[in-house]
Amino acid sequence: MGQISFSGLASGMDTSSWIEALVSIKQQSVTNLQTKQTKVQVSKSVLDTVKSSVSSLRTSVEKLTDAKFGGSFDLFAKNTVTTSNKNVVTASVTSDAARQSLDIVVNKLATSTTATSSFNSKINEDTVFNKLSSGNAKEGNFSVFVDGKKNTVKIDEGDNLGNILEKLNQIEGVNASVENGKFVINAEEGKDIVIGSSSDEANFASVLGLIKDEESGNYSSFSSISAISTSDKLADIFGDDVKGTFTIGNQEFIVDENTTLKSLIGNINSKTDAGVNAYWDASAGQLVLKSKAEGAFNINIEAGTSNLTDALGFTASEVDGEGQKTSSLVSGTQILGDYARLNINGTDIISSSNTVTSDISGIEGLTLTLHSVTKENDEGYKEPATVSVSQDSDTLLSAVKSFISSYNNAIETIDKNTASGETLYGETSLTSLRNNLRRSATAAVENTDLKVLANIGISTGEATNSTDTSGVNKLQINEEKFKKALAENPDAVKQLLLGDNKGLAESGGVLNKLEKITEDALSASDGYFAMKSKSYDSQVNSIKTSIDAAQRKVDSYKTRLQKQFNNMEQIIASIQQSYSQLSI
Repeated sequence: MGQISFSGLASGMDTSSWIEALVSIKQQSVTNLQTKQTKVQVSKSVLDTVKSSVSSLRTSVEKLTDAKFGGSFDLFAKNTVTTSNKNVVTASVTSDAARQSLDIVVNKLATSTTATSSFNSKINEDTVFNKLSSGNAKEGNFSVFVDGKKNTVKIDEGDNLGNILEKLNQIEGVNASVENGKFVINAEEGKDIVIGSSSDEANFASVLGLIKDEESGNYSSFSSISAISTSDKLADIFGDDVKGTFTIGNQEFIVDENTTLKSLIGNINSKTDAGVNAYWDASAGQLVLKSKAEGAFNINIEAGTSNLTDALGFTASEVDGEGQKTSSLVSGTQILGDYARLNINGTDIISSSNTVTSDISGIEGLTLTLHSVTKENDEGYKEPATVSVSQDSDTLLSAVKSFISSYNNAIETIDKNTASGETLYGETSLTSLRNNLRRSATAAVENTDLKVLANIGISTGEATNSTDTSGVNKLQINEEKFKKALAENPDAVKQLLLGDNKGLAESGGVLNKLEKITEDALSASDGYFAMKSKSYDSQVNSIKTSIDAAQRKVDSYKTRLQKQFNNMEQIIASIQQSYSQLSI
């Protein structure tokens, strides 16, 4: 059980305050240790900030030195491509392409194969009126005026176009017929006819697209009209034999009792393996399949267990004596695509596609995309589009600028935190790292045509005055000079920056030396930052142990004082009690 203290009950003195005052003197030793611990923790935090700046420098350097891995890592090998006429041809390029200029004339674009159904779905006299316009045709009365005299024609439920023709042809001065999918209403000579009035119930004229020819005075559908609606179920159009499977391209499709023409078209267009775009040509009443790839080859269409492709006229199927079904393409239903024809630097090239890859052109690493045929000028000359492959200096410049920014930030961060009075002041290893970075960035490189970074536009700044020389510690770049050096001697620029790029500072370029310095400093096993961080951690743990020990001493001291003062109070109380008894 803990000691109970009754401050000054017998002596009348504030012994609790005395204890707190005495303990606070002892507590100062703990406070001093805590302050020391905080200082070490702050130093470690600042060290982490410096480490981060050096790590960013290493990352920016490695973006350039990673050229040793080749491929997309080699920014020095990266190419860019431009074209003088993007309306005719565009291009993409890899690092495998030679840097060159090509004159290109496009004489013909490649086209895609088109398959068109031969099924005749145009309206005829048997077509039921209320089935037209996706079922939106309205029955009822409509008006026919002959020389201003109104005649009313009633379309009854289930009337086909033949019924309507009979009713129209009973009107004096009117001669109606269905011709090649169009509804035609002719006026007898000298008669003027007008179809429709504001009181009509049936939408006869709009459904059949009737347009009056002002010269002849006759009416005719604007274009051929399909008797099939895309909302119609295929089984209703063609019968139950369409249920089953069929194939387009490498994709199998299923037709069931609920499949409509619209849903089938959507399904075809959603399947990549079908390799076609499908649409319904309403005016012609035909299903059209257009290959997504250009070239003179057939679209693969196979009947399967459904007879839909036979009904549409794409295929013709036969069943042999053993019940085996085979289908073949119907001649004339497919119009084959054509080849692209172009001329590259005087050489004629034929391509099955408008995307001309290196295996077709023979130009490694270059892909051309043809957009239009080259037009002739007034003199009948076809001006070539010039495609130019060159080094991607913009990407390389961006990486170099990123390196310079990271370098300047690392130098500035080290200088700021090692200055007199700052947290890491006196860290000679850190200032030595900073000096090595600066020395390597400004030193000459042997066995190269370009000796120092200044030769390619990368140099230190000038001092702004006699007291502020911070500018000379930073790098800056003259972009025009850098691009000029890169254009005139790209190999020498690479040699200056990378050397042999084998990861050895002595045979490497400027960036290899910087990479080696930063990697050594950042090594997780024995690098400066790892070792210093471990030292700080060790100090923090050691101080924490000292704090815990010191705090225990303070607590023990406080307990001892409380016990001593309590004993004193008890003695005084005992004396006072004895004195009180004597007085009686």
